[in-house]
Amino acid sequence: MHKIALGAIIAAAAVVVVGCAPTAPTEPAPAPSTPTVEPAVPDTPSPEPTEDQASAAGTSPRGNLIKRVGEVFGFGDSIDALDASFVVTSITVDPGCTGEFAESPENGHFVKIDIEGETTPAFADQMYFNGTWKVIAENGTTFNGDPNSMAAWSCLTDAEMIPSVVGPGERVAGSMVLDVPTATGVIVLDMTGQGGWEWEYPQP
Repeated sequence: MHKIALGAIIAAAAVVVVGCAPTAPTEPAPAPSTPTVEPAVPDTPSPEPTEDQASAAGTSPRGNLIKRVGEVFGFGDSIDALDASFVVTSITVDPGCTGEFAESPENGHFVKIDIEGETTPAFADQMYFNGTWKVIAENGTTFNGDPNSMAAWSCLTDAEMIPSVVGPGERVAGSMVLDVPTATGVIVLDMTGQGGWEWEYPQP
């Protein structure tokens, strides 16, 4: 398991982001065609929906699917046919670090995201949990810094980190640590560059 700065690649055109669904440095591969989402999300959402419209549609004003701890996210043809299915099982603000070379956060706070899930043998690509996270601070401003700082990568031991790359027919469990500016806010995972998922933190 290698610690690399996050960059996500999902290259198969048939693979789509689904509504319960979606890292160091690697060169990202071409992103798939515009993803579709589960039926609860309108096929043609307004470009800048109001907060009420976004809540009703299950999407944020940023166009990401709003998720909570325990809800599924992944890639597939539909919510009932996911080739890559994952769940955030907990989100912890300012966790205790266990890494041998752990240090204080560079940006203010650590957020630890526990993730588990699996891919089917039919999954034609790889999932990269590296380089595709960003942070929305509590005042609604997108953080310009790097949430994947060296301090974040050194917080946990290798054994505790989710694998950087997940291929076909694998089941995994582990954690990501982000280095964020505020103790409350939103974390976003966008593996295609065309919309992804977001979670408020902290969550119980």
